[in-house]
Parts: sequence; C-alpha cells; structure tokens
Amino acid sequence: MLQCPVCGTTYTDTSLRYCLTDRAQLAPVEQETVVRSVNPVRVDIPRATEVASAFRAPAVEEKKGGFPIFKVLLAVVGLGIVVVGAVGIIGAFFYFNSRGNDSNQNGKNSSTSPSATPTLDPDRQRLQDQIANMQKQLDEQKNANRSAKPPGFPTPDNQSNPGVVTARVNSPADGFLALRSAPSSDYGDRIAKIPHGSVVTIENCERERVKIGNRTGRWCMVAWSGYDGWVFDAWLDY
Repeated sequence: MLQCPVCGTTYTDTSLRYCLTDRAQLAPVEQETVVRSVNPVRVDIPRATEVASAFRAPAVEEKKGGFPIFKVLLAVVGLGIVVVGAVGIIGAFFYFNSRGNDSNQNGKNSSTSPSATPTLDPDRQRLQDQIANMQKQLDEQKNANRSAKPPGFPTPDNQSNPGVVTARVNSPADGFLALRSAPSSDYGDRIAKIPHGSVVTIENCERERVKIGNRTGRWCMVAWSGYDGWVFDAWLDY
C-alpha cells in the first residue's frame, strides 16, 4: 500500500509513484497484522463397526409365536406354482381332447360328404361326353358281335362293307402316328406311337371333318396291338 505524505491519501495500486492530488511522491506504508481467532473444527470419524451396522440389511422380523415372514412368502410362492401347473395341465387336456373330437368329426364329415367335382370347360365336357357315349356303344358292340357296326357311326368313305375295316399308317415324315385317349390333339393324351406302315383296325369315325395342319380328315377309333384309341385318318390309307 502507498500513502501521500502531504495529503495522506492512500493507494492500493503499487504501480503509482506520485499522488494524483498534489503530485507528491508516494511512500510505502506497512499494514498492521490482524490476528483473528479461529474456532477449531472437530471431525468425528465413525468406527468400522458403526459403518458396517449402518449398511447391514435389516433383519426379517419374526412374528411373535409364529414362523418367519420369508417362510410364509416361500409357502405362498410354492402354492402359486402348483396352482398354475395344475391349471396348465387341465387346459392342455381339454385342448387336445377338443382337437381329437374335431378331427374325428372332420373325418366323419369327409367320409360322408361327396367330393367336389371340378368344373370343366364346355369344349372339354363335350369331348368327354362324346367319348363316353362312343365307349358305351363300343362295349355294346363288342359284347354283341364285333363284325357288325352299331348304328349311327359311318364307315370310312371308300368302304361299303360294314364289317371289319383295316387301314395302314402312312406317316413317313414323323415315322409314327399318335394314338390318343380322346379325339383331340389338345385334350387327348398320347397313349402310344403307331409305327409307319402298321395296320390298324378302324372301329368307328366321327362324321365331322376337321383340319390339322395342312390336312383334313376325321378322328377315328382304332385298335392296334392291344390298344384302343383315337387317330386322325388323314395319315391312314384304307
């Protein structure tokens, strides 16, 4: 601290050399040392036993004249587990029993109820009806007399004899003629391949002529090597 010896003004800024009032040179002034009384601070350090007892979990109180509380809780939990297990077993029994009854009922219904018939398109239904009618007439013809043709089926164009008519397969390009299950190349499945030059027995032919590729002909029911089926007579010579 600095003090002006003329006016007695004191300054705390030690960087000053002259008084700001009268321009006198400042002189240092020693400060009096003040002694203050300080009350001592007492810190009590707890003992290890007291700290351990403070963090120790409280003991479970026991009922006077009865069982401890934790034993009662264990008994309640055990009883709950038993009840839940019993309910689960009963529920599973009823569930599987009901499933067995449903399967038996479904089995009875499936055995008694008729199977659903798929809906066929008109063209395929017409072909199947024709095949069924022709097969029925063929069966009647075979049972009566194979030499006589049933009424309503024309014989091939160049055959006037209503007896057995044979023809020779003329298909040198492919080397065979397809024998089909139905008079159609679209719906009829191929039963066998009749080799070129083989002889077949014509049983009946349809009246309507159709065109396949660049040839026109009729579908005919023939017999060959133990097979009965349909061929297109545009590849037959008779």
